[in-house]
Amino acid sequence: MVDTTQQESPATGGSKEPRKHGRRKVIGAGLGVLAVAAGGGVYWATRDSGAPIRHTPDPQWTPKQHLPAEDLDTKWVGIQTHETAAAAAFSEWLGRPLDCVVVFNSDANWAAISGPWFAMVPQEGQDWGQWVRDDPDNRTLVISTGLVPSGPPDDWRERGAAGEYDEHWTTFARNLVSKGLGTSIVRLGWELNGDWYETHYIGDTAEKREQWKAYFQRIVKTVRAVEGAEFEIDFNIAEGQQDSVEIAEMYPGDEWVDIVGVDVYDSYISPIDPTARWEEKDAKVNSLSAVIAFAAEHDKPISIPEWAMVAEGKTQGGGDSPEFINQIADAVVSADVRYQAYFNVPDGGVGMTLDDAPNGKAAFLQRFGATGDAGPRKA
Repeated sequence: MVDTTQQESPATGGSKEPRKHGRRKVIGAGLGVLAVAAGGGVYWATRDSGAPIRHTPDPQWTPKQHLPAEDLDTKWVGIQTHETAAAAAFSEWLGRPLDCVVVFNSDANWAAISGPWFAMVPQEGQDWGQWVRDDPDNRTLVISTGLVPSGPPDDWRERGAAGEYDEHWTTFARNLVSKGLGTSIVRLGWELNGDWYETHYIGDTAEKREQWKAYFQRIVKTVRAVEGAEFEIDFNIAEGQQDSVEIAEMYPGDEWVDIVGVDVYDSYISPIDPTARWEEKDAKVNSLSAVIAFAAEHDKPISIPEWAMVAEGKTQGGGDSPEFINQIADAVVSADVRYQAYFNVPDGGVGMTLDDAPNGKAAFLQRFGATGDAGPRKA
């Protein structure tokens, strides 16, 4: 059994305690055997960070040709789910096809990372490779993946930058290409500025952050060197202060990034008035508007891979808030946006779905539905 549970960030800016979102387990006979064979072995051969670091030559690769942000301004609509039936139901309610779905890779070990469960041996109802293959011109999978397995050595960033983990990323790319997922969007080390993620936290020192960026670049080189791999790389932060490190200090560079993403939740904001809430959010370091401005400076489209209304309570959620829905929709309309995906699950801190928020649900349908102004850009 492979556990695909992922611990999502606190709703940006609050408690550093992790909250669990979208808990899913994938059960499949032979999955472990296949994944180990595909992934080049089991977890760490050693967890002794004092072992010598092995430096390997850079992969041979060709950088992607730059596409202007306006050419990637598709404004795709998606959701987070691991169930294909949930995507179909959401699409039916929305009155239009979903353009993308966000899924989470397992970080149990290297075999799990390099042999993604949703592609290699998916459980019934979770075959996202087939979902894409059924309509490859109109469906894109967004893959969220950590950079190393759980429980990594302290110097994993430096080891990754040196090329120690290249073989696993080569296998990762080959496996996805083999399943027709070579044009997926990869949220590589998503919410990297949150220390709730040991498998992809950028780090609390300048040295660690530079090592992280070098490792990020190394992964991009490695996966793009695989024949048939045409992944889009989403550099995806969490909204909010997070160690007061601004996005510019974390950015690995234009050559390595196709999309600049930010996750936004309506929580950890004290004002009750919706307008005041949004103004306070907008004043944060790494706010949505700050990320939009940064992306525009680099001629990159943005993404909002996770966003949602949050129930009232200890997380200071705004509850049923059509105002929040409309603020996000307004941002999507005005910016160059590759995709956005609503986090329509109640788990760990969110506490509600669209069905629990009739006013917000109506606003979502109006803005992102078949006739909405914030839906996909017309060709």
